[in-house]
Amino acid sequence: MSTIPNSDLLGSEIPEFSGWRSIGPVTGYSQKSNSFTIDCGEAKLRISFERQGIVRLRLAQTGIFGRDHSWAVIADDTPAPAWKIDDETNQITLITSTLRVVIQKNPCRVAFHTLDGKLIAGHDPGKGIAWDGDEVRCSMRLNDDDHFFGLGERGSPLDKRGQVLVDWNHDAAEHDPWTDPLYQSHPFVIVLNAGRAHGIFFDNTFRATFDLGKTSTSRYSFGADGGELNYYFIPGPTVKDVVRRYGALVGTQSLPPLWALGYQQCRWSYESARRVRGMAKRLRKHRVPCDTIYLDIDYMDGFRCFTWNRETFPNPSKLLRELADDGFKTVVIIDPGIKKEQGYGIYDSGIAGHHFCNDGTGRPYVGKVWPGESVYPDFTRAATRKWWGDLYRGLISDGVTGFWNDMNEPADFTFSHGTVPLTMRHDNDGCPTDHRECHNIYGMQMARASSEGFARLRENERPFVLTRAGYSGVQRYAAVWTGDNLSSWEHLRMSIPMLLNMGLSGIVFAGADIGGFRGYPSPELYARWLQLGIFYPLCRTHTCGGLTKDAPEQDPTAFGKKWLKVNRSAIELRYRLLPYLYTQANEAERSGLPVMRALALEFPEMEKVHRVEHEFMWGDQMLVAPVVEEGTKSRKLRLPPGEWYDFESGKHFEGGAEIATRVRMDTIPMFARSGAIVAMRDAVQYTGEKSLNELILAIFPGNGRGLFYNDDGISYNYRGGEFVRETYTIAATAAGEDSTIGAARNSDAVFAFESREGNASFLPATYLLAFCGRRRIPANVETSEGPLKHLKKAGQAGTGEFGWWHDDATRTVYVRIARPSAGVTVTVRQ
Repeated sequence: MSTIPNSDLLGSEIPEFSGWRSIGPVTGYSQKSNSFTIDCGEAKLRISFERQGIVRLRLAQTGIFGRDHSWAVIADDTPAPAWKIDDETNQITLITSTLRVVIQKNPCRVAFHTLDGKLIAGHDPGKGIAWDGDEVRCSMRLNDDDHFFGLGERGSPLDKRGQVLVDWNHDAAEHDPWTDPLYQSHPFVIVLNAGRAHGIFFDNTFRATFDLGKTSTSRYSFGADGGELNYYFIPGPTVKDVVRRYGALVGTQSLPPLWALGYQQCRWSYESARRVRGMAKRLRKHRVPCDTIYLDIDYMDGFRCFTWNRETFPNPSKLLRELADDGFKTVVIIDPGIKKEQGYGIYDSGIAGHHFCNDGTGRPYVGKVWPGESVYPDFTRAATRKWWGDLYRGLISDGVTGFWNDMNEPADFTFSHGTVPLTMRHDNDGCPTDHRECHNIYGMQMARASSEGFARLRENERPFVLTRAGYSGVQRYAAVWTGDNLSSWEHLRMSIPMLLNMGLSGIVFAGADIGGFRGYPSPELYARWLQLGIFYPLCRTHTCGGLTKDAPEQDPTAFGKKWLKVNRSAIELRYRLLPYLYTQANEAERSGLPVMRALALEFPEMEKVHRVEHEFMWGDQMLVAPVVEEGTKSRKLRLPPGEWYDFESGKHFEGGAEIATRVRMDTIPMFARSGAIVAMRDAVQYTGEKSLNELILAIFPGNGRGLFYNDDGISYNYRGGEFVRETYTIAATAAGEDSTIGAARNSDAVFAFESREGNASFLPATYLLAFCGRRRIPANVETSEGPLKHLKKAGQAGTGEFGWWHDDATRTVYVRIARPSAGVTVTVRQ
């Protein structure tokens, strides 16, 4: 047994794990157009240069590389970047236009440097790359100021330094902030140090672990129980650069249909058509905006997927037509467990088509979930994905508009560990293997089959699929929710860092069950959670009231008149902000940048930004600091550097310091950064109730830029040019003798319709420009086409008359104009 020095034990020596072998010295190399293969005795290490400046490393312990296949990485025909080799005595340097990859020869260690030679990241000198039988591991240098983000669905805290985290999709009912693993696996980590960032994507679907400085103060590591050591180094230097490049590698969140961004109501379970109608009627009666109602497993006949319980849902097509006429979309749950029952059409066709996973003896594996004895479709097989997707035809013809894939880790009640045996077999896209390799991608491929099936059956309509389990790249097929949380303040708080790290991991369209799934919230907890939840990209109330059929309802109307008003106001704010949210969702598809953003994304150099986990940016213009403690009267927070404005009152704040703002039960602390331009509209009961006739642009003092995007909200026609995108700018002109910080709010303001692309038919007829934070009545307001009329009475604000007026109460100058041409400016003169 050999020994190696261990710096963590102050120079003492400990035995190396028997069987673990670290890669040895470089004995030769070869090169192709975009790859460089290093011989290290029997082992080989291949370095390739990918899109967006990304560098890929693959290890072949025996010198033979296996199939180059990824469930996560999308195909790309971008030409490989140019690179050159500098072979020296002790090292080999591969030089691209953005990086220097330095390979130490003895032993083989790889490091990534900037072009001017500054070290970004590198293999740990002592450990490096190692393997023990099927297990593989890579150890990296760890710096004192390294902080770790990403890694998908995890609990608190935001910064994962000092933790060991496992990738193994797990049905984690009643989890707490430290439960690990959870429902999804995203082996992608962002390392932030002194404002500079890089990323590591370890594309391995076996059970994987990330040791982020828990067992060593000088290194962190990642590895898996099997499969290749196959990882991508993703350069920055900013967090945004890393997230964009990762999005280009594994795909970005698909733009959802507009209705899916509205408020959604769910319960386990609305177990009858009568109860569904009652919920819909109550929401509309109390004027609570809502777009979607969900049906959980009780709508099925004996929990058989793709069926209806005809006793409790005697005429589903009629029910769904009634809901649609009242503005509601209907989403139904579908689990992967198919009841083992001859005569049940889905089971019979699955057996005939060999669509179920085998147990290793050639017979379908039989587990146990809601229907009792159940079999599991093999979603890693193309023919099975096609078969599964086509099964949605009946539900879609009944009027179902979205699908909720649950229990797809996959869950199995047979065993205490909660999932199927590791010996279960999968096709693995033509390379048969066992469940060890396919467990983490099972839910993702179910979501893929569902999404692709919907797309075939409803041609040119964007699918809505919601999935509990997933792997990197699942965002191409589905939205995600965080599983079975609890009705507690702790879980309200936990949802923020959880969703922020999911956003950094490419999972943009995500949310947590508002109010908590298990248990029952107090009126205050539900209201505060809803005030947070309206900023979740996926905004859904859900509860397990079905555990007892007489359990109270959990919805915005359920807590009495006082709380109804508070809850309705919060949801109305969500609907008022839909143009901004939809614009940000479009930008997320284009760039990979999330809607709900950790401050580290926008302000990576902010002091101790890794500790800011209960405030977040919403898009690039707004900061939200939700109330997360019971009985709060004053909300303390630390604003990022710069100038900020209270979103509702227009009050000015200087950033970079802690502030305290008083809160009532209906208060949601929101702030706009200086120069923000936020697209809004009037509130509606559902997204399709009224067309966008007037666009409201909330404009804050300073210099900035904003966007507005719009399309038909449902089809893929936007990819062929059927959309409109406007770019706006706001500039503060000279403030005269007032040269103090914050002078922009007392300066003239020039707003410009800078550019417009796409189809103007998606534009509103009129614009209401709201120049916020303006305490003084302007001397005049004019456009580049002429002066505007001063409407002196505030009551004229709602008449539709063109002109301008000042609202003292909100410190706002309002300007209403007809749709302008691109290039037109509006000037507010003080």
